[in-house]
Amino acid sequence: MTNLVEGLEVNDLVDVLQSQMQVDEYRSKLGRDDKNCVLSFMVDDRVAANDLVNFMERGYEFVLDADVSNSEVSNGRWLVFVEIRRLTSLYDHVEKIIKDLAASSGIKPAQWQFKYRKDKQYQPLTRENFTQLVPLTSRAYRKRYIDPVNQMKATAGLPVTTPPVQDQDLKNLQNLAGI
Repeated sequence: MTNLVEGLEVNDLVDVLQSQMQVDEYRSKLGRDDKNCVLSFMVDDRVAANDLVNFMERGYEFVLDADVSNSEVSNGRWLVFVEIRRLTSLYDHVEKIIKDLAASSGIKPAQWQFKYRKDKQYQPLTRENFTQLVPLTSRAYRKRYIDPVNQMKATAGLPVTTPPVQDQDLKNLQNLAGI
């Protein structure tokens, strides 16, 4: 895999990229949330945010999409959204991005923090913390968030939007595929 650094030079993001990242706080615009993970980064400059989007989209094969918020989220601050497929390699991809951003941001990998969904507290971005909080596969995401809702709907006699798989062979195949 070749990483391109078009648009970002050494120190371009110093003092404008925040060292805190949100994971799955926002919904996927490309597909289902159980299939895609959305990372969001806070950037204190619109031009730098656009540069970061270009870097993400052109620099990584595993990035499905990147975009800047349509407007400022607070005074002079913009969000950059990055969508990555939800796979067991998710943390490895996040770690690669964070390491690659060190030269342009001055933020060392050990300085990064993250919060998952609507958590109030940020956690140090470590493999252990990330893999404990973030579902790494579609199946793990569905098991945590979609299946309980579908069970409540079924119990209440409401239509279930994603019916559970009934065929045992298909269930086994999905289990082997990790989906």
